[in-house]
Amino acid sequence: MKFNMNLLRSGNLVARTVAQLSVVAVVAAVSTSAVSSSAFATLDSIAYNSTPQAINSGNLMDTVTTQTSTGGAGFTATFAAMNPGDTRTVFVAYANTGTDAATSLTLSANAASLLATDATRGLLVNVTSCTQAWVYTAGSATAATCGGTTTPVLTLPLATLISNTTGQAFSGNPTLAAGATLYLKFSVGLPQQNEVWANGVLATNAAQGSTGITVSGNPATTITGLSASVTWVIHATASLTGGSNNL
Repeated sequence: MKFNMNLLRSGNLVARTVAQLSVVAVVAAVSTSAVSSSAFATLDSIAYNSTPQAINSGNLMDTVTTQTSTGGAGFTATFAAMNPGDTRTVFVAYANTGTDAATSLTLSANAASLLATDATRGLLVNVTSCTQAWVYTAGSATAATCGGTTTPVLTLPLATLISNTTGQAFSGNPTLAAGATLYLKFSVGLPQQNEVWANGVLATNAAQGSTGITVSGNPATTITGLSASVTWVIHATASLTGGSNNL
């Protein structure tokens, strides 16, 4: 039997050629995959401040204390045996010990009894501020003096302070800087008014028996012999001045 060697050689050539083409195709596919993957590679960079920036929140802290520079009693004092026409005065220091300026100052009060809740016959309140400590002698009837600037804060019945749940604004809307102190003079008085008592009781508006005295205009309830424990409340808001500074 004779073999056609030329035919075998041709067949081997074809086989080798197909095999070579297959290898080339595989290599081409791998190369394409490598190129395709490299398209998704990234180069990152990060920048930041090497020293952390300091950011702090402020605080508003205020206190009311007795003005000790002149030896007074402040709000610890007792106003005893006040009669119509009497006025008693105390001096306190309102200090801003925080880091924020205090603004929108208001005053309110809490108390009970007719002395505090009757806007006509009850107690009247007058508050005046001074930029320096008030100068006065404790227990003396001599009026106190202010070596700085005085500003009227408010004058109104105690009953109004109690009923005003949002507080009575300080006149002029003062701003108290951080670390500053406002010196306040609180004067509380009982308005002039008349009452007639007969045999130890409040007289009714009529002729008083055999005395021939007729009482008229007498109130239905008395303002005398009463007591009120008052809590004074000063409210302030932190100032937003400079809150949007560009630094």
